[in-house]
Amino acid sequence: MLRVKFLLLIIICSSALHAQNFRKSLKRADHYLNINNYSKAIRYYKEALKYKPGNAEATYGLGLSYLFDFKNDEALKELTLVWQLNPDIGNNIEYYLGLAHQYDYNFEEAIKYYRLFGEKKNRNRYEADLQIEECLIADSLYKNPRSVVVENLGQLVNSRYHDYTPALMADGKTLYFTSNRAGSTGGLKLDDGTFYEDIYSSTLQNGQWSKPQKLDRNINGNYHDAIASVSPDGKTLFVYSEEGNGDIYFSNLQDSTWTYPQPLSNKINSIFWETSVSITADGQTLYFTSDRPGGYGGLDIYKITKGEDGEWGTAQNLGPTVNTGASEDAPMIHPDGHTLYFSSSGHDGMGGYDIYYSKLEGDEFQAPVNLGYPINTVYDDNYFVISGDLKHAYYASRKPGGSGMVDIYHVDMEAKIEVEETIQAEVEALPVLVENTEIASEDDIEVEVELPEPEPEAKAVVTVFKGKVLDAKTGLPVGAEVKMVDNKNNSVTAQAFADPQTGEFELIVPQGGNYGVSTSKRGYLFNSINFRLPEFSEYQEIDVSVLLDRAEVGTKMVLKNIFFDIGSSALRTESLGELEVIKDLLMNSPDLRVQINGHTDNVGNSVYNKLLSKKRAQSVVDYLIANGINTERLEAKGFGEEQPLVSNDDEIGGREINRRTEIEILGESQNG
Repeated sequence: MLRVKFLLLIIICSSALHAQNFRKSLKRADHYLNINNYSKAIRYYKEALKYKPGNAEATYGLGLSYLFDFKNDEALKELTLVWQLNPDIGNNIEYYLGLAHQYDYNFEEAIKYYRLFGEKKNRNRYEADLQIEECLIADSLYKNPRSVVVENLGQLVNSRYHDYTPALMADGKTLYFTSNRAGSTGGLKLDDGTFYEDIYSSTLQNGQWSKPQKLDRNINGNYHDAIASVSPDGKTLFVYSEEGNGDIYFSNLQDSTWTYPQPLSNKINSIFWETSVSITADGQTLYFTSDRPGGYGGLDIYKITKGEDGEWGTAQNLGPTVNTGASEDAPMIHPDGHTLYFSSSGHDGMGGYDIYYSKLEGDEFQAPVNLGYPINTVYDDNYFVISGDLKHAYYASRKPGGSGMVDIYHVDMEAKIEVEETIQAEVEALPVLVENTEIASEDDIEVEVELPEPEPEAKAVVTVFKGKVLDAKTGLPVGAEVKMVDNKNNSVTAQAFADPQTGEFELIVPQGGNYGVSTSKRGYLFNSINFRLPEFSEYQEIDVSVLLDRAEVGTKMVLKNIFFDIGSSALRTESLGELEVIKDLLMNSPDLRVQINGHTDNVGNSVYNKLLSKKRAQSVVDYLIANGINTERLEAKGFGEEQPLVSNDDEIGGREINRRTEIEILGESQNG
């Protein structure tokens, strides 16, 4: 009898200890679930279930932890089990089951559970209706995938932590991104076990992205540092900082080093939350996100433009066509200046954040277009950037199958998807065109399938104009200003500063046209380049070496962007950009005295040619005098056909080159 009592006491004590350990583990698990540390929550829910196998409360918590940690197969298993055991365990169990089936792309089952949730919670019926509408849209996009290939960038770039906000250089060969991986600059951790954010870069080498390198302490501090974007010329980084209430800062590349970030104008940053930014190729318009009052809900996209004084104007909300009652984030204005990519949780999509684009027509952005599956998924897809040639894109997604949490993915936008052979019933279900096909037997079936082509999308493909600025005598790099002007409307389309260490620069040409490029630095005579760009359908790069001559007596330079009609000395309007460059040179060098030389080819009467060349040179001088340059500092001389640069035997490469206007330095002015 005593033995029985002793055994009974052991069983009671053991049961009490199990119950105590269960409650302890469950409490820990609930705590970690509440602070979003799902990996630890999963660990302690499993531990609790060892003490009480099949416990509905612990199973429910485990299922939710799996769901929020994007381990959907496990979540679906646990949530289905607990719902079968106890469908009244929580008011939201049907909602979470619907979400788990939606994550599994089983939209029919998801709709079933969302409807049950709506019936159970009548006052929150709208939540079920929204999810059902989302499933219907997702089902349509899923069944009609785009012909693109999406691939994870792999474990060399991605880590087991969050890797996101890719920012791509215009040439597509340098990628900046944010990561909260181990080894952060400050070494600090969040409650969920991840580290504080740092900014990294990777370069494309022989078709592979290199091991990421963390940017230096000018950019990465002890706390959160996140990349927002990089300017098209690659000379400015925009970074997000949590100083204040969350603002955008900028850093310039100087002597191969990023400067300490400075805040953007208070017309952009506010006491509210600004998260993302993107600037146009000409540097004149900036798009950013903010949750400031007066928007349509959550984060909205705004734009702000520089005035003639170079100062930012007033920020303008893009309006209800782009912005919704939810949140819009991560705007990326393509270098063409007319296509805005962004993410939204409010427009029709597959779930969470989807990626869209909107075309600028006139002053208005058009209705956003969903980029479709497989770019968009039922998970959060965000931070989309695309190369200048529209062939490659990168974005961040929490979809399963990655290296860690949020990963960066590459999209081949022009992938050729092969239609695999299928059974006859499936072929007949397609919209096909079958012509003159003789069928001897099932083994000899040959069917020509012509799928309907989507309507061609007009591609606004940019051109990259890049190169080096060098001293003409020494060949050493020069840190000069490079400015591109659209000669048709005399507007600056792009501007950059050559790296003084390498002389390298890069400009984005958004479209076809007649462009003038002037390169200038104090102490040098500016360089003039002209090129005409047709409306190419393919991306291209123009690589040049710009040679600058010192501003010394006798130095000459051909003015490539001074234009006259045949037989006329009247300046064409396309010359205004170059004329302003000459004026600025003389304004900035008040002691400089110059001569404008006119030259012709040998076609026609030599006396007439010399007179015409003098009149053309005088037209340039007259413009400069009319715009504030002292007449004592200017001379005009016509040489006609007397000083050809090359033979006049042919037009292209001959007479065309000899017809020119030059600027020549005579010396110092006596009268300023």
